[in-house]
Amino acid sequence: MTKARKPLVEQLAPHCWRLLNHGFSMNTGLIVGAQHAAVIDTGSGPREAAGLHTAIRKITDLPLLVINTHAHGDHVFGNSYFAAQGVEEFHASAAAAEHLRSMGENERQLVRFLEPEMAMRQGEYSKILVPQRLVTADETMLDLGGLELQFLLPGPGHTDGDLMVRCGEVLFTGDLVEEGGPPNFEDADPYAWAELLGKLESECGQRTIVVPGHGNPVDIAFVSRQHRQLRAAILEGEAIVRSSPAGSFDPTAHQLEVLPYGPEQSAIFLQRLSVKMS
Repeated sequence: MTKARKPLVEQLAPHCWRLLNHGFSMNTGLIVGAQHAAVIDTGSGPREAAGLHTAIRKITDLPLLVINTHAHGDHVFGNSYFAAQGVEEFHASAAAAEHLRSMGENERQLVRFLEPEMAMRQGEYSKILVPQRLVTADETMLDLGGLELQFLLPGPGHTDGDLMVRCGEVLFTGDLVEEGGPPNFEDADPYAWAELLGKLESECGQRTIVVPGHGNPVDIAFVSRQHRQLRAAILEGEAIVRSSPAGSFDPTAHQLEVLPYGPEQSAIFLQRLSVKMS
């Protein structure tokens, strides 16, 4: 197995880091307490995970646990590599664990160019590892030893199983907030996502550092812009769906151009919106 490029490491707060993976510009989080360290999302396969683990071990030698923000392959396919390095605790929402269990094999081709072993089920680290520690509304805090992180279960949005993690002023959102590219709507509920961003906007303070699933850390002003953009896209998209002939839905190039997400994600966005409107 060829090792991935080393991730970019940035310290955000005394106990919090983000590690930017170069392949999908996906952010891995690291929160270090006195007894344990939490790794938030493990990358798209063993190559990325190996680079992450090496970088993390330069920061801390504490026992690690893993938290998956949702079940998409670019965030969870490094789980098996971390398990091979001795990690035993893998946390996720129940919906994310079920999605990974039932649909994980379908995600493999997403990473085929970056992680060929993962895509082809080759090698000792190519198994899909489903988290067994299921986060519930009754279990919102996790003690890392003198430092607590908070689990936030916002409900459906980017996926049915989204999970956010807060530590002090740092909030790891997974793909509920996106800076590195357009939001991915493949498994999304656009209406619920917009409502969730509205709640996030009201709950974040001016000092909150928001770590999106992909791209650079952002602030509350960025979250507000993404919220307004999604609300406007929903209104435009509803008009497009209603104008389509009954029984068929094939958006034109012009209809895709008026949406802010590019042709591929705009088409998926309209399809998801039409399902929710039907």
